Amino acid sequence: MAAVLALTLAGCGTHDEGSDVNQPLTVEEAKAVAQSVETELAAFIPPEIVVSVDQRPSGVLLRCRADGAYQWTGATTVRIASGKRVDAKSLTSEIVAAYDGRNSFVAAVEQTSDGEPRAHIVGPDSAGYLVSENPDRAGVRIASFSPCFELQEGLSPGGSY
Repeated sequence: MAAVLALTLAGCGTHDEGSDVNQPLTVEEAKAVAQSVETELAAFIPPEIVVSVDQRPSGVLLRCRADGAYQWTGATTVRIASGKRVDAKSLTSEIVAAYDGRNSFVAAVEQTSDGEPRAHIVGPDSAGYLVSENPDRAGVRIASFSPCFELQEGLSPGGSY
């Protein structure tokens, strides 16, 4: 699962030695930031077609710099009512319009591997978010990278947080 998430999020933030790192940020704070933005993004989906919003309670850490800085990765899935569809083009355009240029965010509409629109948002300290309709068209997936941070002493990058 971690490998799939890593591939899904590849390219989301800037993953190199020039990446910004939020020095004082803890794993818990990084997770809270990412989950908060996931929740904000889920709110763009018309509530009358939403059946559930399922935010994963834990995620894994991925290296964002070679020197040991990490990002917490997570995901939220918004399930859509049977027989309803989200307008993926309108949704991604609306999200990009709301985030691009706001509080150091940069956002653009890209295409998924199956040619569907996806909102790609990059935030402060290399945070990143991807929003796209699920391939089965039964929901919307929001994948996240937290801001880049240094792992606190005594914590291991392996495992779930």
